[in-house]
Amino acid sequence: MIHRVKARAFANIALSKYWGKASGTENRPATPSISIALAGLVTETVVAKNTKNSDSFTLNGRRPQKHEVQRMRDFLDLWRKRGLIRGHYRVSTDNDFPTASGLASSSSGFAALAMALSGISEKNLSVAELSRLARMGSGSAARSIVGGVARMPVSKNPDAQEIVSADDIDWGMVIVEVEAPEKSISSREGMQLCAETSPYYKEWLKQAKLDYRALESAIIRRDLEEVGKLTEANAMAMHACMVASRPSLLYFNDVSLRVIQEVIRWRKKGLQVYFTMDAGPHLALLSKTSNLKKIANRAAKIKGVFSAQPSLPGGPAVILEKS
Repeated sequence: MIHRVKARAFANIALSKYWGKASGTENRPATPSISIALAGLVTETVVAKNTKNSDSFTLNGRRPQKHEVQRMRDFLDLWRKRGLIRGHYRVSTDNDFPTASGLASSSSGFAALAMALSGISEKNLSVAELSRLARMGSGSAARSIVGGVARMPVSKNPDAQEIVSADDIDWGMVIVEVEAPEKSISSREGMQLCAETSPYYKEWLKQAKLDYRALESAIIRRDLEEVGKLTEANAMAMHACMVASRPSLLYFNDVSLRVIQEVIRWRKKGLQVYFTMDAGPHLALLSKTSNLKKIANRAAKIKGVFSAQPSLPGGPAVILEKS
């Protein structure tokens, strides 16, 4: 019997955004999405049997906040309810990048947790089954299970599928971090607020489906210019929907806008680079891997930027240790 498992997953940054939840209890997305996993955004999670009659959690060496504990406990309860695991566990998670600040830490966090639990479970789970389970914890975690460039369609019980493996694409991203606290409104809360109050939400759902189909086609053709244009347009459409919510959801700040303006300026001067933002002030800059170091050096010099780190594509979630 396995008593301890260590797993790793990479966070993914969406090119075509998942923003909005379908009705129901299984955390299904209202929009299809496409993402790229990044080897520079790593989560490692250890799950070990607990002799006590309760679960315990640590996140980056500290006790998580109450809502974080509840979310992880609910996820373990889901696995227990389905007969996939028994008993209670100690869960220790470490991110090597900022948590709860718009860099998709929940995508790698729940993917790593799901992968570790799969090593504990006596049932052999397929990649599709594991992706669906990860989705229950965090919608974007489904894509971190498969890694590379991955898509997640809208369906009754969607799972993510690989479009291009990490080894077969010469694109990467520069993660641009700006000074920012943990966001006060989580992505889950923001999605609900947007759906309930934004006058643009229905139009966003329509546009997201159009962008998804166009982006998938451009990725298959390896057309970086078209991928970049669609990525930028999709991100700005999502943020426009957020800004129109009541109260307005402003996840970006003045430094975010400064970086966007610089990216547009660089592109006009011949550097092929494109921006995107999730629900936070940080940015991800998409380009060919050969350009990443140059872009990172330029981005690091922008006033208000905390760091700019190039990252190659990341692979699927994996189990690192079993004992």
